[in-house]
Amino acid sequence: MSKRPPSLSAQAADMAMQMALRQIDFTAPPRVAVPAPKPQNTEDTLALKRRDWLLDVQECQRALSPYASGLLTAEQLSGEDFLHSFYAAGRPVLIKGMMTDWPALTRWTPDYLAETIGEAVIEYQGGRAGAQDYELKKEKHRKRAPFRQFIAAVRAGGNDAYLTASNSATNAPALAPLQADLGPIDAYLTRAPGMLWIGGAGAFTPLHFDLTNNLLAQVTGTKRVILIPPSQTKRLAHKSHVFSDVRDVTDEARLKLYPQARDVLRYDVVLTPGDLLFIPIGWWHQVRSESFSTMLTYTGFHWPNMGHEGYPAG
Repeated sequence: MSKRPPSLSAQAADMAMQMALRQIDFTAPPRVAVPAPKPQNTEDTLALKRRDWLLDVQECQRALSPYASGLLTAEQLSGEDFLHSFYAAGRPVLIKGMMTDWPALTRWTPDYLAETIGEAVIEYQGGRAGAQDYELKKEKHRKRAPFRQFIAAVRAGGNDAYLTASNSATNAPALAPLQADLGPIDAYLTRAPGMLWIGGAGAFTPLHFDLTNNLLAQVTGTKRVILIPPSQTKRLAHKSHVFSDVRDVTDEARLKLYPQARDVLRYDVVLTPGDLLFIPIGWWHQVRSESFSTMLTYTGFHWPNMGHEGYPAG
């Protein structure tokens, strides 16, 4: 016999007792009607109109409540509350206080990393500065270099050299010494290793969504993350796999090409050392390093995380 879910009022009361919450402001400008691409037939047209209608109505309902529509911040969120209020609900949350005992928070300077890994050869994403397809064509941008040389390039800043999650499998042996500086997050995750990101100020991941639930763990430096709910997809020129042709919703040149993207509902988050950010499947996001930065992405949750298996890639 299945349990009845708790009432909304009970859930809110429970959250009030267990979580310290604050709201991150967001703005949603007046919506501008933008013609959608013409589907192949009338049935498709009607189906898309009904889908978009439903998504818009749902966003309007959420906007009635600051609790429902805001991006919440939680202090030392329990695994049970994380599951019921965020993971199962597919709702992002910023979590603080879960990484306070990690030595990496103070150790992972460029000097420390270079000394610890030394001349071990690692893989990274390079040659990105003059390209716009570096995320879609990752294989083309895989480079190899001694770690100390890579760190020197990253210190200079910019978007040309970036060690990303897609390099994790190759780099696991070389970067193994860094594992001792990390701690577990047992409330939400198995002990599967995270995927490391190391980049300089200006390293940028363009607008996209992922096919798994992700937990970002900011170790050193700061990153600015812009989150956009799936309901805004029709405004984001989604044509290639999981990427938006808009690329950057803060770039005026891109917004002139895709004016409908000015209208999106979005949340701006600055990640600082020790912050966790849960990004559910399908939530659009773009990420920019504001300083030398190290971060890990975790996908090994205690609960199913298999949305990628049925994705219609096209």
